[in-house]
Amino acid sequence: MEHKKLINLFFPPRCAVCDTVLPYGEEGACEACRRVLPFVEEPRCFRCGQTVENEEEEYCGDCRRKNHLFLRSFPVLQYIPPVSDAMAAMKYRGRAEYADFYGGLLADRFRNVWREIAPGALVPVPVHAHRLKKRGYNQAERIAAAMAARTGIPVREDLLLRVQDTKAQKKLSREERSLNLRAAFQAGPGVPPDCVVLVDDIYTTGATVDACTEVLLRAGVKRVYVAVVCCGSV
Repeated sequence: MEHKKLINLFFPPRCAVCDTVLPYGEEGACEACRRVLPFVEEPRCFRCGQTVENEEEEYCGDCRRKNHLFLRSFPVLQYIPPVSDAMAAMKYRGRAEYADFYGGLLADRFRNVWREIAPGALVPVPVHAHRLKKRGYNQAERIAAAMAARTGIPVREDLLLRVQDTKAQKKLSREERSLNLRAAFQAGPGVPPDCVVLVDDIYTTGATVDACTEVLLRAGVKRVYVAVVCCGSV
């Protein structure tokens, strides 16, 4: 603990939302940002977890049109500024430490959900080896690790592998995203539990988690849920 305090004294942590230097002793996000975090509020789509217009709508328009393979997704924040900017910094600009804050939010916001579904593992959406080498880390793994530290659910990186380095999803249409991800993932060597939670940073169309879910179901997993920091439309 003293070692960590010493590091923070010379290299003070930054707010995981606005990137300002935090006062000594504070971690995660500054008070100003905590007050305005764009949480996904009720009522939610029963499948993807995004906010719907009224309580009578069980599913959002997208989930009514598409039969997702996962059971339910649990996003914690809306994919809008400044959180969308923070996601970009975490993913592309080396702010891997932001994952500790956002993984903690996922763990705490849905603590009762994780107790109820009792998953045997958290499975981070993998990145290809080429991208991992370039970036230096997988942000989904860092988010999952932060969730594990608070929930006690183990992280299993041996259940799902990325075998194709596909184009960036954000540049593609809905149809192109699904085509882009075909054969991108395969099951790893590990023996899977009956229930897992896929962990990722952003959910838009659900193409990535659907592709991962298909592989996990074929490998023997019976129930797949999803935990994501942000959700938003294409």
